[in-house]
Amino acid sequence: MNDIPTHKEHGLFADDTALWTASNTMTYLSSRLQQSVDAFESWCNSWKLKLQPTKTEMIHFTIHPRKKYKHPVEVKVDNTIIKPLDHTRYLGAIIDKQLNWRRHLDHIETRIAPRIGLLRYLSKTAYEPKNRTMINIFKSTARSTIIYGYPVLLTADQNVWNRIQIIQNKALRAALGLCNNITKTVHQNSYRKK
Repeated sequence: MNDIPTHKEHGLFADDTALWTASNTMTYLSSRLQQSVDAFESWCNSWKLKLQPTKTEMIHFTIHPRKKYKHPVEVKVDNTIIKPLDHTRYLGAIIDKQLNWRRHLDHIETRIAPRIGLLRYLSKTAYEPKNRTMINIFKSTARSTIIYGYPVLLTADQNVWNRIQIIQNKALRAALGLCNNITKTVHQNSYRKK
């Protein structure tokens, strides 16, 4: 890995590689990104590594994410044209071109639903369930999923964090065997004190 082209922006993790670049013009952006891809492809060839264009994805971030470009950015990987997607997955985080994190949150909610069901089942069936034990189970089964990738979410707006808090509250209520009405009353009282 020491001789990987370092003059270009890149990130490596196990067998995942991300290349990125920035520019004020679409032409220069495509050109710079293609140079990065070509340099990386050349490095792979020298080490007898094979790139897989079918597993290669690209996303274009812009201050005008809804704008349709006459010549959208695209690159060639192993003679296959790669066009920008609306979203992509990198290291388990789903990144969309508008960086609003909706798809990532939808994914978290889908993954967390069966875990909430498990927490609810355990809290109802356990003989004298202990809150500390249930909190530990919550942390290992649900919270780890909820906070996965949180460093990238630090850029997210308050609505994203509110939605994450709602997901976490559902899981906590299930773990502690609390019904929604009790939790709402507790929240209302805590807001009044502030």
